[in-house]
Amino acid sequence: MPKPFSKIRSAAIDGRLHNPIYQKIQLKSLHDTLSQSLDELQRIIARDTGHSPAEVKLECWLALRCISEAYTAIDPAKALEDEYAIASRRDASDVREPVGIVVIEPTTHTFFYSLISALVPALAAGNCVLIQVEQSMLETPTFVLKLIQDALDDDILYISRIKVNTIDLAHRHLKVLQNGSPETTPLANEIVSRSNALVAAIVERDADIQEAAKALVMMRFSLRGKSPYAPDVVLVNEWVKKEFLMAVTQHSIRFMSDAGESGTNSRKFEGQGLLDEIVKEGFANVISAGHEGIILDIGNRCFTVLAVTSMDDAIDVSKGLGRLSAAYIFTSPTAAKYICQFVDSDLSFVNHVPTNLLFGPVAPENKPLDYSQGPRYPQVLFTVPKPQYITKPALISRIEALLTGAASPQLHKLDAEATMALPEMKRAERANGIGFFQQGVVTGGIVFLTAIVSATGGLCYCLVNKRRRELGPRYVSNIPALDTDASGESTYAKIIEAANPSHEYIKDGNIMVTIENDAVLSDFVHFYKANAQPKHIRAEDDRVVYLSQNDFGPSRDLRNGFLP
Repeated sequence: MPKPFSKIRSAAIDGRLHNPIYQKIQLKSLHDTLSQSLDELQRIIARDTGHSPAEVKLECWLALRCISEAYTAIDPAKALEDEYAIASRRDASDVREPVGIVVIEPTTHTFFYSLISALVPALAAGNCVLIQVEQSMLETPTFVLKLIQDALDDDILYISRIKVNTIDLAHRHLKVLQNGSPETTPLANEIVSRSNALVAAIVERDADIQEAAKALVMMRFSLRGKSPYAPDVVLVNEWVKKEFLMAVTQHSIRFMSDAGESGTNSRKFEGQGLLDEIVKEGFANVISAGHEGIILDIGNRCFTVLAVTSMDDAIDVSKGLGRLSAAYIFTSPTAAKYICQFVDSDLSFVNHVPTNLLFGPVAPENKPLDYSQGPRYPQVLFTVPKPQYITKPALISRIEALLTGAASPQLHKLDAEATMALPEMKRAERANGIGFFQQGVVTGGIVFLTAIVSATGGLCYCLVNKRRRELGPRYVSNIPALDTDASGESTYAKIIEAANPSHEYIKDGNIMVTIENDAVLSDFVHFYKANAQPKHIRAEDDRVVYLSQNDFGPSRDLRNGFLP
């Protein structure tokens, strides 16, 4: 085994950092050393990255805050109590021990904070640390590593500028790979950040457009647009795309002007084609060009917006990007629930963006992250469980009794307990009305039933009208006031009234009787005596006359034989 590794291997075997007091000493030394060189460190970071003063100070503040929080969380008295839990006849079910050696491969993005975010919890968990960093022309890695080396004991830290074969460590270890892993699935002893994963934002039509644009512009353009949590594409509902683009333009002015003042690439596009000017001025490099298109390597910040037609369209587009490292969703909580459920993303944020994640690496894959607390790596990731028990539970006592001499009734009792029926599951009644999909079914059902009812009504109307037309023409007239002086008319009218006194008007919808003069009714009556049909067509004027079978049918029974 190479000699340089022997020191940290020996320290890991000895458990040098298991002592909480020693942990606090090392963390305090690290905090003091970095604090004393903070001004110089900030100047170097600004030169290397071109970040704004606020961004540089925020990175340093997050790093030192990580150290101070880890230092404060270490409680030697509590650690001693947990260590002697068994001696005090108490179970220690939550005891954990350090992995041993932690190998860290930091990312170049916000190098200082990225390294500290993994180094500090590894040390606080009691591990020795090996930092693997490639040679670089930047000043920040060299300066930061020098400060860390000066602050920590040589036995617990080793820095390698070449690829380390972890087999040479010959001890249990854990690898923190902030630049990703060539393996499709992380190994059991790897904490991997998917550095190539994309980030998407979804802006629905009911979102607060101004707030969404402001938040996404800040995430896209902060830290010169190089944060792994900057949105790679924004999927905007086509109904609000124009409004969103106007808001983006408004909120991006500050970032554009800042870049123009501090950067060397302040340009004006005029006189030539936009593409030629982009390449000429150094905003992008041509990778491949042909008649069908061109491939560019864009070096500067780019805000990509794509219009979508619906939530489902946005979800489908996002799935085409692979599993996202984060999704920023701007819409109502009800719609956000649906999108969060079906979008393929490690993290989802609704109506806000995690600005603290701008600094540091991508959150480790398949590991819990409480982003509100800040640290990218919880201390528990660098430990393994080692529970200790002294209390015998009742279950163990019962099993022992059955194994050593169980009688037949006891065994039958086991079968009865094992086959006991489970209680019926009771579904809770819906508290908030119909659900999302049920609402669609109801809406579709209403439309369908409306069409069916309308069609049925129209069909019935047509059939009734057809039947009426088949019955022939009808002339509906009210019975005129009776002229009692006219003997013939009076006689006929009295017969009709006697048949159904309650009818002042002809009410049968299909049959008409008109009593306009004696000639009409007399002509009809004489014809009806010789014909079975209650219908007569006058020869003089083709007038059709009907008698209602329902309303005036009883007239047939009159003694005078007026009707047959």
